[in-house]
Amino acid sequence: MKKLVVMLLAFSFIFTSACGVLEVPEPTPYENGDDDNRKTEPVPQKGGTLRVPVTQIGTWNPLLVKSTDVLNFMSLIFEGVAAFDENLRPMPALASSWEVSADGRLWIFSMRKNAKWHNGEPVTAEDVIFTIEALQSGLLNSFYQKHFYGNSNILEIGLRNNDPYTFFVRLAEPDANLASKMTFPVVSKGFFKSVENMVNIKDDMSRLPVGTGPFMVESDYKYDGQSITLVRNGSWWGGETYIDKITAIVYPTNEDAREAFNNGEIDLVDTMATYVNVHSVPDSVNLYKFITNSYEFLGLNSSSPILDDINVRKAIAYAIDRKEIISKVYLNNAETVDVPIPPSHWLYNSAYRVYDFDAEKAGKLLKDAGWGDIDGDGVLDKLVNNQKVELNLKIITNRVNDFRRDALILIENHLEKVGFNVETEIVDLDVLVNEIIPEKAFDAILIGYHLDYALDVRFAFHSGEIGNGMNNFMGYASEELDSLLDAATRSIDENELKLNYEKLQQHMVRELPVISLYFRTGSLLVSRKVHGVGKNYQLGIYRNIKDWFISE
Repeated sequence: MKKLVVMLLAFSFIFTSACGVLEVPEPTPYENGDDDNRKTEPVPQKGGTLRVPVTQIGTWNPLLVKSTDVLNFMSLIFEGVAAFDENLRPMPALASSWEVSADGRLWIFSMRKNAKWHNGEPVTAEDVIFTIEALQSGLLNSFYQKHFYGNSNILEIGLRNNDPYTFFVRLAEPDANLASKMTFPVVSKGFFKSVENMVNIKDDMSRLPVGTGPFMVESDYKYDGQSITLVRNGSWWGGETYIDKITAIVYPTNEDAREAFNNGEIDLVDTMATYVNVHSVPDSVNLYKFITNSYEFLGLNSSSPILDDINVRKAIAYAIDRKEIISKVYLNNAETVDVPIPPSHWLYNSAYRVYDFDAEKAGKLLKDAGWGDIDGDGVLDKLVNNQKVELNLKIITNRVNDFRRDALILIENHLEKVGFNVETEIVDLDVLVNEIIPEKAFDAILIGYHLDYALDVRFAFHSGEIGNGMNNFMGYASEELDSLLDAATRSIDENELKLNYEKLQQHMVRELPVISLYFRTGSLLVSRKVHGVGKNYQLGIYRNIKDWFISE
């Protein structure tokens, strides 16, 4: 089988892999698995085993998992009160529905009465309350606790009228994202008994998981550290899956998993942690790209006299050739944006994608701002109080992240072509956070945020977050934007929420508090014998597993 050309990327806030500045051709039609030459999709059929990779599983408790591939694997066994659809809109899962009071402060969730644990016991609202209380305790250091631990906005959680299938959440202030925050995996109160017991048995791999999802571990299975086989849950509330079994094979590293996929030992590999040269994808493989929540941008110092002029900020946006950066640095694995909202999100509006590369327009904007080349040295300047001032720009990024380093080289070149004198610096992250940002010793910082699926960008742009480390380190303060951010967070009506996000995006492209660059993308490589794979997302690789089927 033709080998896949991939490059390893450690996926975290600071990216640690190296990538040279290369010329890369545009993606092939194989991207997103929808090329014109594909054979007609076969009729869905039951049966078969799907073989998937995982790294070492150290716990059966989904609340304690940290690894992305294991989080995805656990989603086959466990479910949330809500789940995300293909556009990251929350939809009912273990809850059949929810309703919100007119003031947005009381949410009432109705649980499915036909949802059962894999041991046959009914799933109740008490299980949900138990799980939330475990996350609120802070004892688990869970990936999912960020929305509950220390959240003073949650005033009360309890059964509604002592109904075991209905619970309420009472809030101090409305929270438009509460349904999105209810996508954590619910665990059984009867199985775990207490939070303390959760901690005590977290390493006990002999206590097999009891979930609610479409697949389950057989009761007589003994984990050997090499593989885990899940079987179809015939009592799943969502109906029966086509696939009979899913075997997860444990690999020490992502590279080992990719090699196993190349050799046909497994049926898919989640390349969220890699960059794939799509020209090396063979005909026997479908490639499904997804947009991650990794948002890259130029954070602008709001107190910089150069950047105080909106025309200069717009000139920067037009001068940067993001498509060249995406091609040469990210191997076409990113998507340009002008707002801090993933293009895959249902609240994203493509009408606010406006700053395509245009060096001529950038030059005109700088000229309108009064910048000209007085001394003919190629660097724009102008007289301020009879003193010549050059169009200088200092851009800093963090060390270790070689992707940003290489992007910075191109950005410097782009800006210098339109008349900027660019100084760049690469520093350790602690120097950036503890020295450069507090001292405002920068004009711009090339950096990134990993955004939450419960979309809320107040941390990055609200004036109340100024001075809080990397949160709004730009020092941007706008009463209009503050009002829009607050309104978007509290809008319970869907139409009102969408309108507020449109206004927010409009403000971002009009005022340019930052220069948005791109969201990085990942890929799911799947054998063409596996069908029905739909649009997925970073932590939702198996989002529509019910529709998957195998046909040789």
